[in-house]
Amino acid sequence: MSAWRHTLVSGAGFACALAGSLVAACASVDENVNLDPEKTETVLPERDAGGADGADGSDSCTGDDCAFFPAECEPGALCPSGLFGADPSAGADWRTRLETIRARSATDAWVVGTVGMAAHFDGTEWKAVDVGTYESLEHIWLANGGELTFGTLDRVFTRGLGAGEGDPSPDGWAKRGKLTPPSGASSNVTAAWGRTGSSTMWVATTSEVWRINADGTTLTPTPGVPTSVCSSLPCKWLRALDGASPNVVWGVGESGAAIRITNANSESPKVEVMNPLTWSTLSGVWAVSDTEAWAIGARGLVIHNVGATFGWQVMEVPTHEHLYAVAGSSSSDIWAVGDKGVVLHYDGTTWSRVKVAGMGRRRPELLSVWVPEPGKVWIGGQGVLLSLGGKR
Repeated sequence: MSAWRHTLVSGAGFACALAGSLVAACASVDENVNLDPEKTETVLPERDAGGADGADGSDSCTGDDCAFFPAECEPGALCPSGLFGADPSAGADWRTRLETIRARSATDAWVVGTVGMAAHFDGTEWKAVDVGTYESLEHIWLANGGELTFGTLDRVFTRGLGAGEGDPSPDGWAKRGKLTPPSGASSNVTAAWGRTGSSTMWVATTSEVWRINADGTTLTPTPGVPTSVCSSLPCKWLRALDGASPNVVWGVGESGAAIRITNANSESPKVEVMNPLTWSTLSGVWAVSDTEAWAIGARGLVIHNVGATFGWQVMEVPTHEHLYAVAGSSSSDIWAVGDKGVVLHYDGTTWSRVKVAGMGRRRPELLSVWVPEPGKVWIGGQGVLLSLGGKR
């Protein structure tokens, strides 16, 4: 497969500077990388004149990793599950990247991606949804009373959260116009997360971490972590946010940046700067609880924290590929996904590699994962939507 990989960029480290006495122990798990999706392009596999994936006109696997990419769906394997057809001419365009998956339940899930892609799962099948834009959608929040999605804050789209500018899209999405951070500073979003069913979405930009409040039909930017605090903390480098309750939000990002926001549901949230003992980029975080979280990142980095500022532990995993997203249903059912079609699962004791069926010679980047309940998982990426056993 021919592909342009994420650009590797060295940058200033952060985490170890917080504890000079720990600098010696703060060895990097690997070199710094920049996992910015905007700096990534993926090219589809080269195809022969007959249009097949294999040079011999077949979809057969010929690489060293064939054991993890069976041709047909089998028990325990992840398999294609809607939206994309078996070839590029059927279903959604294979060049579409599925950026974020979120669900209220196993019968009410949403996914958004590039070129205005949005789709909903109703318990039976995934159906494409017309949001009313061809712009890339990177974040989605399943709020109390409706949904909100955007790629940039210049144009935010909502469904069930009030009227917008002009007529709604055929599927009921309203264009709400621009949202400006409370400080009026940069609106370049680096991470966003809203707890399902809540009235608050947390947004990280290049200079602050703040909130969008959805009060009925009104969207209101609200201060979160002051700009004066972020200017000297790692919140300006965040790449992912998550929380298990309204009161605590975990954040991770570039150069080993890691924070935990407490009293997050109050008017005066507090920030705890954490030290994950790595300089590597952390691209995803999933909160088990207010005091436990998992983070993933560059070159197969997986770290675990149970509440202590310096209590992050590096886990042994069977890959060195970049990991981009992590989610689970419990502390013994956690999934991580990343480059070259890699999927990992944690059963409470060990991280293991999971098979991905039906890919032929494709090894797509996997960018998003959501686990609404044990035994149910959706994974999205470059031209692919997967589920266990292909069960929707």
